[in-house]
Parts: sequence; C-alpha cells; structure tokens
Amino acid sequence: MQKLSIILAALALLLSSSFAFAKKTQSTRTGVKTPEQELAGFSVPEGFVVELVASEKDGIVNPIDLTFDDAGRLWTQTARMYPLDPVKDIKWGELMRLMNNPAEQDKNPDFKRIKDLYQGVTQGTDDILILSDLGNDKPVQVKKFATGLALPQSILPYKNGTYVAHGSELIFLDDTDNDGIADKRVPVLTGFGFTDTHTMAHSLVRAPGGWINFSQGALNKGKVTAVKSGNNTRIDYSKIARFSLDGNHIELITAGLNNIWGFQLRANGQWYLSEANDMGLSVTPAEPGTGFKGIGGEKLRTYQPWFPPLHKFRVGASGISGLAFSDDSSGGFPREWQDVAFLANPITSAINCVKITRKEDGSVTGTHLPDFLTSKDDWFRPVNIEFGPDGCLYIADWYNKIISHNELPTTHPDRDKAHGRIWRVRPKTHAERTIPNLYKVATTELPEHLKSPLLWQKRSAWHQIADRPASETKTITPALTKIAADTSEENTTRIHALWSLESISHFDQNLLTALVNDQDGDIRREAIRSLATFQISPQLLATLLQDISNEKNVMVRSQAIRTIEALGSANHNTIDIAVSFCHPASASNHPGNGYEQNFERYLARRALECYPEELTAYLETPLAAKQPAVKRIWAQQALGKQSSDSFAKQWQTLRQKPLDRDTLIIVSGASDSPENRKTLMPYFRNADKAPHIAKVALENIADAYSPAFGYPLAETAMTLVRSGDKKKVILGLKLARGYRITHLSPDFAKLLPATTDESIIREIITTLSHHPRAFAEAFLAIINEPSHSQSLRTQALAALVQAQQIKAAPTVIKALTEAPEQKASIISALGGSAQGCQLLIHLVERQQIKASNISFSIAQRIFHIAEKNLTAQVIHQQAEDKKKANVATAMARIPGLEKIADNKAGNTNASNTNAGNANASNTNAGNANAGNAIVGQSLFAGMCLSCHVVGDQGAGVGPALDGSSERDTEHLLTAILNPDAAAESAYILFRTIESSGLITEGLKARQDQRGTSIAHQGGMISYIPKRTIREQHHAGSTSFMPTGLIDSMPDETIAHLLAYIRTLK
Repeated sequence: MQKLSIILAALALLLSSSFAFAKKTQSTRTGVKTPEQELAGFSVPEGFVVELVASEKDGIVNPIDLTFDDAGRLWTQTARMYPLDPVKDIKWGELMRLMNNPAEQDKNPDFKRIKDLYQGVTQGTDDILILSDLGNDKPVQVKKFATGLALPQSILPYKNGTYVAHGSELIFLDDTDNDGIADKRVPVLTGFGFTDTHTMAHSLVRAPGGWINFSQGALNKGKVTAVKSGNNTRIDYSKIARFSLDGNHIELITAGLNNIWGFQLRANGQWYLSEANDMGLSVTPAEPGTGFKGIGGEKLRTYQPWFPPLHKFRVGASGISGLAFSDDSSGGFPREWQDVAFLANPITSAINCVKITRKEDGSVTGTHLPDFLTSKDDWFRPVNIEFGPDGCLYIADWYNKIISHNELPTTHPDRDKAHGRIWRVRPKTHAERTIPNLYKVATTELPEHLKSPLLWQKRSAWHQIADRPASETKTITPALTKIAADTSEENTTRIHALWSLESISHFDQNLLTALVNDQDGDIRREAIRSLATFQISPQLLATLLQDISNEKNVMVRSQAIRTIEALGSANHNTIDIAVSFCHPASASNHPGNGYEQNFERYLARRALECYPEELTAYLETPLAAKQPAVKRIWAQQALGKQSSDSFAKQWQTLRQKPLDRDTLIIVSGASDSPENRKTLMPYFRNADKAPHIAKVALENIADAYSPAFGYPLAETAMTLVRSGDKKKVILGLKLARGYRITHLSPDFAKLLPATTDESIIREIITTLSHHPRAFAEAFLAIINEPSHSQSLRTQALAALVQAQQIKAAPTVIKALTEAPEQKASIISALGGSAQGCQLLIHLVERQQIKASNISFSIAQRIFHIAEKNLTAQVIHQQAEDKKKANVATAMARIPGLEKIADNKAGNTNASNTNAGNANASNTNAGNANAGNAIVGQSLFAGMCLSCHVVGDQGAGVGPALDGSSERDTEHLLTAILNPDAAAESAYILFRTIESSGLITEGLKARQDQRGTSIAHQGGMISYIPKRTIREQHHAGSTSFMPTGLIDSMPDETIAHLLAYIRTLK
C-alpha cells in the first residue's frame, strides 16, 4: 500500500500564516541523540512497543517516503539535497512571480541548474534505498538501488524498477539486468512546477484500472506532458492527478487542498487524504471529482461544489504529514484501531489519531483520539507512516533540529543532513511471521494470497496478477471469479479479486451483474467503476444501472455517474441516467445533508459535457420529456451557448421560482445574446423582485459576473435607486458598483444635489470612483460644501484626485492647510488609488507633507507604482526603517513578556477549546502579572476572531488557531509582534490596481478568468472583475496580519491574551 511521499520541506507549514513561527519548527537543543537515546523517550499505548529498524548508521538520511514492494522489502530514499529551491531564501512575493512566469524561469540560471539535476543532466547526491530482512532476527540489509538523484520525493516499485517523483520530472528507473541496481532511466511525465521544494509532485499510489495516482502541493504550476504520447494537462496549485501505467494518459482527479502529504487507498477501495494545515480536514474522504478550498481557489469546473470542513476540532499544529490506516483484518493492530487515521505530525513530534467513518448517506463522523505516539525528543520528526507486510506501523523519522521550510532560511546551517531513522511500532502480542516474496510465487498460487488477512499481501497478489503475462494469468480467471463471487469471503478480498480481473481485462457479465447488485456498498461501487475499464457497451451499462435511482449509498451513486463519463460512449438511456442526477441545487452543503445532491448534479453535468451530440438528440425524445423541467434545464447547460429560442423556453420554467445561484449563473451566461437580454428585462426591472435579485447577484458575483449581465442588472439597480427607500437605494448602488455598471454613473451623479444623506452620498462617491474622470465637478461640490462632515469631504477629495490626478494638487493643499488635523486621514484616503500615490510623491517633493507622515502600507504602494522615482524611494526607505525600528522595539519586549507569561504561579488551568466559552478559568485569576485567561478571552474575541477561526467561531479569513497551546511563548510572541517574519503563501498580502486607479489589498481568496476575490479582516470579500484590473500581484513578503497590533498594549494585557491562547487545545 503506497503512501504519500511527504515533500519534506513540506514540513514548511504550508498554510500557517503569521502564526507559523509559533509552531515548534526549530528545536533549541543542539546535540544529536543516538537512536537508543531517542527510543527511550517514546510513549505508546499499553500493548505496543517501538523498535528501531534502521538509522544513519545504515545510510538512512532524511527519509521521506516509505513503500513496500511485493517481496515485502521497504523502499525509501535520502533527501540530503533538501531544500532545493531554485532561488535560495526567496521571498514569497518573488516566489509567486516566478511561479507564474515559465519564460522567466527558463532564462534564470538557478532554475536551469535545478532542472538539470531533475532531468539527470547533472548528478545529485541522493539515493533510493531498499531495506530487506525486516521480518526476522537478522540485521536489516540496506542496498542502494539508485544514486545520483536530486531529492526524490516519492517511490512506487513496479516490476523490475520503480516510478520516482523527481522534481520537474516523473521517471521510471529500470533494473534491466536484474542485479538489484537501476541501470536505465525512462522519462514518463515532464513539466511539473518546481519553484517551491515542499509542494512538488509526490505521493504515488497504485490504483485499480491501470492507473497511478499522485499529489501536487499548492505553490507550483506547470503544463505536465506524458512523454510517450504528448498528452498533457495543466497542474496548477494543489491537485490529485493520475497517469496510466503505460504512460500515455494523464488527467486531474481532485482540486485543492493546499498540500496533501497523506494519501491512501483503503482496503475497501475508498480514498482518503490529509490536509497539512488541518482546516477541519485533518483527514477526509476524497472521492474522485471532489473539490476542496485551497490556495488558488481552483475548481475542476466552475460549478463544482466545495467539500466542506468536517471537524471543529484540530489535531494541533499545521504540519500534518503521512496518513495510514490499519486495514488488516487480523494479524496486525487490534480491531479497536480499525477506521482510525494515524497522522504523522513532525511539528508536535507525535503520531495523532482521528477515528473517521463515512456512512452510506454521505455523513462523516470524526473523533479526535489521544495521540498514539509521543516523544520527549523534539528532533523526532515523523514525516511518513505506513503499515508493513508484518502488520506493524513503520515511521519515517526526518530526525532534524529544523523541520520548517520557509520560516528559516533554506541555507540555515542547523539543517541536519546526516541523520534519519526508521521506526516500527509492533503490538506486543504480534506473532513473528515469514513474509512471502510474491515475485517468486507461482501464478497459480496468487489467488490464494488474495485471501490473506494482511492488506499488503492482498495488494501484492493483485499487483503480480496484473503485471504477469496474459498467457499465465488466463489460467487463474476461474479462481479469481469464484473468489469475487463468494459472499463468504471478506469483502476486501472480493474487491481485490475484482481488481485482479479488471487488470487482466477478463469481463464476466454474470459476475459483474451480481456484484453490481451485491449487498455490500463498497463492492457495488467498485463493480460499477470497473465497467468503464472493461469498455462495455452503453446499452449494457444502462441495463446494469437501471435501478441506480433507488441506490441508498451515495458513493455508489456518484460512481455510476463517473462511469458514464469515463466509458467514452453513450446512448439515450445512459444520457437519461445522467440527467436523472441533475438535481436542483441544495442550499445546504453538508455531508449527508445536501452536499451529495450538489456533488451528483456537478458530476452529471460534467459527464454530459462529454456527449454534446448525444445529449442534443436525447432532449428531443419522449424519454427526455419524462424528466422534470428543472433537471432538463441543468442538463442543457452542458451544451454551452444555446439558441435564444432554447433559452426562452428554459426561462419560462426558471422564472417561476425565486432567483437562486444556479439560475443567476444560467442567466448571466445567456446575457451575451441581445435577444435573451430582451427576454429578461421585465423580470429584472420588477420592483417586488429587485431586492432579492440584487442580494443574490451580490452574494454570487464571483460566479455570475459578466459584462453583458450588467444590462439586465442595470434595470434592477435603477429600480432600487428610483424607489426612494434608503436601504434599497444603497443596495442598488452596491449592485451597480459590484458589477461595474458604469453607464449608470451619470444617473447616480444627478442624485447628489437632491440628497443630504451622507450614507447615500458616500455610496454614490464610491460608485463613481470606478469611472471618476467625468465627475470631477460633482466631487468638488461636495468638497466645498461646509455642511458636509470632514470625513465625507476627504472621501470626495480622494475621488477628485482619481479624476484630475496632479491637477487636484491645489485642492488637496488647500484641504491640508485648512484642516491640518486631518492630514493623516487625507494621506490614508489618497493612498487608496494609484493617482493618489503619485500625488503624495508630489506633495512630499513640494514639502507639503513629510515622507515620515506616510504609513508603511501606503509607502509600499508608492514604491511599487513609481519605484524609479527618487522621492518614492526615500518615502519607502523611511517607512521601512521606521517599521524595522518599531519591530525591534517590540521584539525587545519578548524576554520580559516570556517571564510573565511563563510564570509558573500564573500558568492557567483554563479548560477551553471554544473562543465563545465564557467559562474559561484560571486558578490565579487575580494575579495580573501572570495573565488571566478570562480577561484574555475577551481580548482574543475582539482582536483575533475578526480574522482567525477557533473551532466554528471567527471570520475564517486567517488560519485556525486551535492547538496554539502547543506553541512556545517566544514563537507565539514573535509571530504576533513580527508577522512578516514567517508570512507564508496564502497569507501574503495581495494587491489589485484597477484601470480606475483604485487599489484593493487583502488576502487573495479566489482568482479565475472572471476576476479576483480579495478577503478582508472581518470576513468581507471584495470582487474585482478581470476586465477592470490593470495589474495584480502579491505585495512583496508582507503578511496580511498587520504589524503593531499589540505594540501599545501593557505587558499585563499581553499576558492575559497569552493566557487565553494557552487554553486553545
């Protein structure tokens, strides 16, 4: 059973935000412990024992992957060359720029140097190792299978060699002369992104149907090509993908999360994965076709539903690595450990446990159990785990003082490149057994090995049946058929027998008919999945799936849809089955309660997209007429652009119910046609419907935006504005602004003289600022009206600068002169646009303001806009120096704060895992110097939850802070006082500059061909249409978390805050 080859930098805490520094990524100890000393510090449950398998004495150095071949030998590798980023100690902003620019990568000598290593042009210093004699009293034998590699991150033994995920390449190393040493290198896939070491391709897992699945992390992009056939696909950000064993095909399977270090095919054929950063998905089912939120926000289809977070608990720290399940039916771990996900956590130096099951209705239950293994040695870095052929749990121990990637320089001298251990956890009652070498077992004996209670043995027998010549395996088809059909056998045995028949292309219609109707849902699902591999006819498929609508197991239902897509041919009957799954969207999207409905309709539409001719013909048949109109309409969306007549018929049905997200998107897509827009106008100008239309349109703008859709929405916006009702007027203005319906701006400007309501005037100014040049006089009139508030006049002043640019300087100077106390507010307002930033340079040059008056965030914008301007350089340098000085002053407080926070007399006994729990307790609540968790709780709720999340509370813009009690005080304080020091990936500030000059900054929540969504503190989202964006980029390496949050707080107040943070389990 293959496992994620943890990309070890991985332990870089991919998505941990500014709190990354708070994790225990660097030990304070300098001395290396011997394996024997480390062993003495392990704790496991009663009935288990930890044993050393191999160490640096045997050549084990920084192991990443663990995988067992069909002889029971353990394959691993060294990672001496980690980290292998093309540009050393690169800042995140630069990383993002290079990641998005392949042409620049090709010109960069450092990229060429690394690519030469991956392609074998130059030799690396890493090896692939094979460990044998694991199951007896002999010393473990370690042999080098391959040398000269550069950070191989995943290994999958196959026949006489092994597949290797090797940076930009996926290769096959072959041993052609059977001497146990690779002598031939065959390129299989090429073109993987490799800008970031810890998120490259990894986690090779052999799958049924002749596929190999693998994972890629979030911070690489590439056009990946199958060398043999030329077939290709883009793999950007985090994805699960697969390629065929013959090397001809490659395709995407799932989208998101951020970095999937744990990836497992369970004995029953279900896929599970772990998310490095937890996010309520420390371990989760991962059906093919699933989409998870992650960096980049990419979906496999725009209409794909997100799989939601499953758990309120967090396992602690954001470095979850390998994943393993004890799926042996006997001979391995005791039965109580079944359905328990073992999670390697190199940050907490532990093996975490979560018991997880998915029921047939789709609901998922998860329970956070006590850690299975802990260590007193904080150099213990478990990065991968795998159950072996003896039923024991094997652990790859990176053994290192440093486990992080980006929080410390990649060139840091304390990175250990000389040690590594492999451990085994064995039940004490475990009986010693001989591990069979299935490479040498006679083909006729292989079916019996499928009946082994050990999963490794089942898998190895399946592999051998699949890999041996057809002339040998055809003789065992009766035995395989008998096992698959025998309901007295274990279901997992029957599934592996089915996989074996599938691998040798032996289709038995009677058997498959029985399996499709079997009592066990896993067998039904795998039988239906195999039908595409067998390439049966559409008519037979329709016959076998004729009762699928009555299927209660949602995983079987979804597999039926995937099989219809994968088959590659269709008729009216299979199309009809797909259409039957085109349900209306569910407002709920929870597993077991709505998600499955949304997932099935997505899969159905995706399948129908493969058969446009067949679908078009089907829609004209009596069979189609039997389907509800709402299902036919969703199915028709698979055809893309449709005729006006077709849309008009759909609209007759759609308009009968209140506008929802799906209808909104359909209407948006149809709005390109003038005829369709004419059809829509009466509905969109309806006064009663207008508020609901506007609300739904704004909530779903990222999915529904199109320039043409602005025309029907303009009717809605004007209907609301003309109502005279204040709330409706503001809603109409927000709608017009959100969809950039700028042709209405003159109408809105005419409202200004007629209203004195400042909230409405503010909304009008904000709306006009997206097309400001024509409205300078309107802005000037507001500025010159003394009855208006100073803040409103300042807002109008900023808009005037957008409209007039440098010509507005006299007006700005006048405002500064007349209201010097408003200087900071005026500078802040001007900093919100490119024109304003240019004017600030002018004002500094004219000595109307000082460079020191400008904040760091605005100075950054100024420098980006005019980096060659000497004044801009001075402004930026002064702001940067000031920020560094402030940070240094803040950091100097850490020793004193540590003494207060770590005061033994004041350590809180608060028991609290929920930020809203008012019952946090502190045995020393009256000791102000020690910190009071109850006081700290209110501070935390007001300051931290506007961005972060704990359990199910908080805005959720930043990462979860559950498990913060595991973090030491120094790193916690460093993260809060100097967030830029460890700002990572998705938590780097992102900036857009529109053609209007407006600047928007925050966290990039989503980016696609329509536009970019940016999240702000408090959870608000700004959407910027792509057509209005002049440029967009990450703002250097600046964290979204602002610097100086607690600089003005007294020590005692900070101690209260830390006391509460220490209650977050």
